[in-house]
Amino acid sequence: MAEIDYEHLSDGAKGKIAAFALKKGLSIDEAIEAIGIEFLAMGGPAMIGRQKAKIYQLNPKEGLKRDP
Repeated sequence: MAEIDYEHLSDGAKGKIAAFALKKGLSIDEAIEAIGIEFLAMGGPAMIGRQKAKIYQLNPKEGLKRDP
């Protein structure tokens, strides 16, 4: 399994990981591992590349209504 190269992440991602690690009292490596486990447990890989649902008009005689 490929490892996450922390040094090549964006500054924003590094900041979020560092904040998570600080909040939970973890090292950076432990925080990245915890994030990876949570990603897998929540079905993250299954959601990557999945298309969003398409909307179909069921009654074509009426136009789609939009809220103001």
